[in-house]
Amino acid sequence: MKIFKFGGSSIASATKICNVAGIIQNASSRTSLIIVVSAIWKVTDMLAEIAFLAGKGDAAYREKLDGIAALHSGIVRELFREAASAEDSWLQELLAELRDVLHGVFLLRELSDKSLALVLSYGERLSCRIVSRYLHFSGTPAECIDARSLIVTDENHCYAKVDRLATGKRIRERFSEFHSLPVVTGFIASAPDGSVTNLGRGGSDFTATILGAALHAEEVWIWTDVDGFYSADPKRVTDAQVIPEISYVEALELSHAGAKVLHPLAVQPVMKAGIPLRIKNSFNPDSPGTRIGNESGLQEGRPGTVTGLTSINHVVLLSLSGSGMAGVPGTASRLFTCLARHSINIIFISQASSEQSISVAIMPAQAMMAKKVLEEEFVREIDERRIDPVSVRRNLAMVAVVGNKMSGHPGVSAQLFETLGKNGINVIAVAQGANEMNISLVIESGDEDKALNCIHESFFLSMRKVHVFIAGTGTIAKSLISQIRQHRLTLQKEMDLDVVVCGLANTRVMVIDGDRKEMDYWYDTIHEMHERSSRDGRAGIDEYIGLIKEANRHNTIVVDCTASRLVAEKYPELLQANISVATANKLGMAGEWALYRRIMEAQRSSNAKFLYETNVGAGLPIISTLNDLKNSGDRILCIEGVLSGTLSFIFNELRKGGRFSEIVRKARDAGYTEPDPRDDLSGADFARKLLILGRELGYKLEYADVECQSLVPESCRGEMTPAEFLDRLPAIDDWYAAEMESAAREGFTIAYTGELKEGKAKVGLKRVPLESPVAGLNGTENLVVFTTDRYLMTPLVVKGPGAGGEVTAGGVFADILRIASYLV
Repeated sequence: MKIFKFGGSSIASATKICNVAGIIQNASSRTSLIIVVSAIWKVTDMLAEIAFLAGKGDAAYREKLDGIAALHSGIVRELFREAASAEDSWLQELLAELRDVLHGVFLLRELSDKSLALVLSYGERLSCRIVSRYLHFSGTPAECIDARSLIVTDENHCYAKVDRLATGKRIRERFSEFHSLPVVTGFIASAPDGSVTNLGRGGSDFTATILGAALHAEEVWIWTDVDGFYSADPKRVTDAQVIPEISYVEALELSHAGAKVLHPLAVQPVMKAGIPLRIKNSFNPDSPGTRIGNESGLQEGRPGTVTGLTSINHVVLLSLSGSGMAGVPGTASRLFTCLARHSINIIFISQASSEQSISVAIMPAQAMMAKKVLEEEFVREIDERRIDPVSVRRNLAMVAVVGNKMSGHPGVSAQLFETLGKNGINVIAVAQGANEMNISLVIESGDEDKALNCIHESFFLSMRKVHVFIAGTGTIAKSLISQIRQHRLTLQKEMDLDVVVCGLANTRVMVIDGDRKEMDYWYDTIHEMHERSSRDGRAGIDEYIGLIKEANRHNTIVVDCTASRLVAEKYPELLQANISVATANKLGMAGEWALYRRIMEAQRSSNAKFLYETNVGAGLPIISTLNDLKNSGDRILCIEGVLSGTLSFIFNELRKGGRFSEIVRKARDAGYTEPDPRDDLSGADFARKLLILGRELGYKLEYADVECQSLVPESCRGEMTPAEFLDRLPAIDDWYAAEMESAAREGFTIAYTGELKEGKAKVGLKRVPLESPVAGLNGTENLVVFTTDRYLMTPLVVKGPGAGGEVTAGGVFADILRIASYLV
């Protein structure tokens, strides 16, 4: 024999009741069954609302009661069709009883627990009659059995305690033999005086397992609207997986900690009797579901130490603290006894080893009552300032990590807290049982989804995700999107890493789509965004950053592909929110010293990463090389070289005999310069790069401290278009030709180089020997020479392409992967 229990979502409509009938009829051909049903979906909530309205004397309860009557009448008409009139008499009789009870509550303006339990019982009494009658109507003889005749409880009407001995005796007597299919009301029971009691919300699960244990059933099946116990709530963690098998104790821990699949008390009867419990999906009956049984019966070699995680949102943390608590016996006992005396349920306990504080988590509705009664209990100690007034902290959530294999397995806690720390999630309180099967944490409720997702990814998934939000839609951003698109599958296969682009913005428009995983979408989107309507730049960036913070995704990286000061100014805010940043934008690290300092301070105070390798050498490892030298104890004596791909190209072409103005025009046409070539010829970009390197060495430098020689002739400065500038530029061609010829006669060439030495930085024209590495550069190549104590006779040289969207995007992509390796 098996016990089948169907929840409210499984019988929420006539169509769903037909589906349930099919499941029952199919199973009853193979084994005998007893059916337990909940109230139709949402009806218990509706009845509670109606009861409270009536208790306040609000006549609006009548309209809502009509809604319940219409719901059940509509289901009966749809199920029984021409025969519906024959079913109407019992339905109207039950509804009339309910109206009379509510009318009495309305007249008295009083709703006792006893009256509330009676009102709530009509949900199951109606649904049970409908299901049993429909089974009979469709060819399966069935009988509606009121659980008030079976389950005996104490007189705590709304969350009654079951008398197991009396209940077991009644159940065995009633089911010693039966000829038609029993359909039993879930949730409801009766006190010794015959008054209606209930087993608490979700108590129909408990009804089913009580029946199963008393009758020594083969199995108890809980039919619901999900495929079983999940590794996390699938509505909040999209990668959650069905758990094929778990132990009774794991199911107990998960249900007590917030998993809504199963009533917390439902496991106890079948665990004691050794009867397997199975969670099944009535909308996917072929799915195997989750089997709950003895630990020894679980599959051998089940992977992972953690079985599942769950959470309770909106909890309140009450803390009792004070030096007067230390070494005083009975303080904890008084606290717990006081709360129990006032029926305040504790869902979490944490106590400091110093004995100077005890924290408990409770539901918000009981918070003020709990504070009041505790301060009354400890009034003398509070008055004498030996104990502080009870503190109340709201807007919190509790997350529980559960697993049999956690016991005796080193590193679980370390992995858990490291994962939370890297994602900037503050743990307010911690509790772990002596059996090591459950680690519970209290965190800010706004971090709940983020915590569930990053913990789940850490313990359950081999594939880790980073969520990337891109600022900028220019050449670098386009190349980056293209590179991610091309290499995403390779990263998934070889590194178990999924780079998920979640947002894209420029100063005109933004697109955020956290569920969009196809890179083709972002590739197409970035090419469309330039055509969108204009908007205020600052407002757009502020909104974009605000939405990123609001999304609060785990493993978030903001990638700055702009040259915008507005975006750079947001770096401290992002880092303080524990959001990592990878940037190709120099205006943060080469901006005002005050902004630079705020960025560095924000990075040091957060768990986020801030990488800016492309600020100096595009895709070349210049900053990382510098930091490796410095951090390993080497002393940097001098840094010199060419740090502008544009200027490198111009002077490399000059050495081949070209004319300066023609080369500049050629560089512009090739996309090596900005739209206005004066931006490159001014040397400002080169100077910013040298400024960044100087700051990396610890020098307090501003941009004005860098000696910078501009290559823009005096006659070409001031207001003019780029075309006008290029038309005037040939006037200096002869000077460059003569200078190159003069240098060559002496075995030199000219180049635009930079030097950082003894805290002083300068960039400008310089004669260099023909055998110098600078003279051997080609195209847009950059070159940096590090002279250090270790690399004194033979300096360390870093050389390679220093310009172009593809190269810079590759450097940004590399920074994303470095941050990802830290986060995951």
